[in-house]
Amino acid sequence: MNKFSLLACAVFIVGCGTPATYKDPQGRELVVSLDKVNIQDFATAGSQMLQSMVSSPSFSKGAPVLQLGTITNDTADNFDTSLLLSKLTVPLVNAGRVTLLDNEPAADPSARPKAEYVLKGKILEDRSNAGSTRQSSFVFQLTLVEVKRGVAVWTEEKIVTKQGTKNAVGF
Repeated sequence: MNKFSLLACAVFIVGCGTPATYKDPQGRELVVSLDKVNIQDFATAGSQMLQSMVSSPSFSKGAPVLQLGTITNDTADNFDTSLLLSKLTVPLVNAGRVTLLDNEPAADPSARPKAEYVLKGKILEDRSNAGSTRQSSFVFQLTLVEVKRGVAVWTEEKIVTKQGTKNAVGF
């Protein structure tokens, strides 16, 4: 086979990929990776934690002032933990259930409200194998701390577990 034929074959093989398409982020046709936290993992954990948080007595009166604390990523994957936080804070703020403090310093600090609560947490992972089957579990932990007393008034843990022999499409 000459160089031209080899190059033509390579171009043909590379050019025959599947074109990218849009998928419903809530759908069942999303890529599931065993090696990392996927967007649907954040959505699953976030929506379950949101339901638990809004039924907490801390949210029964008014719109408490909430400050976002640190969410520690203790996984092997590097990702922005604000993906989890936004699944909680966006619906809470938009429904008027909390007042969210901006983490940027205010021009007039005396006009800035004081945080009543701080939301903090951690994301952990556990991986295991049995023969050719791989399993990855991601543990999402969140705690709501009342600033005035320094005590946890709500805490939740959600585990998202994925299992397979390789990465796949599905949810």
